[in-house]
Amino acid sequence: MFVPRYPISLVLLLVLSLPIFAGPKRRAVAAPSALTHESITATASRVADRVTWTFHPRLHWENAVYFDGLVLLGEQMELRAPGSGVRFLEKAVAVILGSDDPIETVHWGDGTAFGQAAMDLYRVLPPSDPRRPALVATLNGPMRFAEHAVRVRPGEGAARDPWWIAGGYGARFWQDDLYMVVPWLALHGRENELARNLAYEWIEAYVHEHRPEGSAVPSLRARRGVLLWDEAHALFQHAPESVGTTEFFWARGNGWALVALARAAEALDGPYTGGRYEQVMGSEEIRAMLRVAAASLLERRTADGGWGAYLSKPEECPVAETSGTALLTFFLARGVNEGWLDREIYAPVVMKAFGVLMRRVDFAGNVSGIQPPDVGPGCGKVSSNQGMVNVNYGPGAFLLAASEVLKFPDEMPSARTGGR
Repeated sequence: MFVPRYPISLVLLLVLSLPIFAGPKRRAVAAPSALTHESITATASRVADRVTWTFHPRLHWENAVYFDGLVLLGEQMELRAPGSGVRFLEKAVAVILGSDDPIETVHWGDGTAFGQAAMDLYRVLPPSDPRRPALVATLNGPMRFAEHAVRVRPGEGAARDPWWIAGGYGARFWQDDLYMVVPWLALHGRENELARNLAYEWIEAYVHEHRPEGSAVPSLRARRGVLLWDEAHALFQHAPESVGTTEFFWARGNGWALVALARAAEALDGPYTGGRYEQVMGSEEIRAMLRVAAASLLERRTADGGWGAYLSKPEECPVAETSGTALLTFFLARGVNEGWLDREIYAPVVMKAFGVLMRRVDFAGNVSGIQPPDVGPGCGKVSSNQGMVNVNYGPGAFLLAASEVLKFPDEMPSARTGGR
């Protein structure tokens, strides 16, 4: 075999040049440090400042998660140091009230997701702030969509032409929609009876089967089984097409559903007066389901302490995926802080998972390890900072998790005690 020989000077030049070529591929990731309120706030602030958006910021669900993360992070910073979180709150207000996206005619659940940040801003801003009524007014179009999607059958109203149902009737029944639609309905439902009734109906229609055979509209008064909730595995299926299978439980998808239901349960303290269903899931029934889901998640962690994209087979996704891990971390932390999950069991799990997330943030605030859209429970593809893929939901989910972990006491449980 012919082995080429090169001058020693050329070999030395190539060796010395390697760091130059390799440099752009390295991420300036901060060295692991103790998880303190100060380190979490500093890292979350870098993430919050790094994210930008380019088009239709209110209508794109990717941005909506980020805006709500901004609001909840800003709220926690304000509680600890008044004035420190104002710029994040104002950044979210500026987009939600300043964008000219056509939200009055929105006809898909994803396009209503900004309502969650709008309602959190309504809750957080001082009662005297004149922008609060304007925030509520942004929900007029989303409310019309939410009512139409779960109540109107062909022959009862005009089609709204959503892309997922031929003829323009009915909801999509993806677990993502629980996050995109339900929380803002529930939060708005504290003062609006129709919104409260619709929140109950969206939850009921996605968890349980209320669709007659051959119809996309959940119009049966009685339950005829479960729909997206899989009782045997204590997780949510992504879509009706997955019901009955056991191998397509998706981390980010379950994060959407579990975060949505945890937040909705906090606000659904009024009666259901819609009369559409014989029974609906109240806060206590929702939390009972969430506790079972939380226990299921304990057994599906990756070796590093987070969750891979493929919850059904964590061994096939040995490294945590950022967006799913962040949403599930928020969910468990929220349960601990609200008192319906055992702090001794779940707080260390939260801290270990959040430690994984902290290590995904570089010095510039970029977040890595984010699974792009349209992949589902697949382990092989993650993306970060690619211009052709808007992954603002990854940093947004990180901000959500950070905002909830910041509620933990000053003596935070060690991430090292969070199990395997």
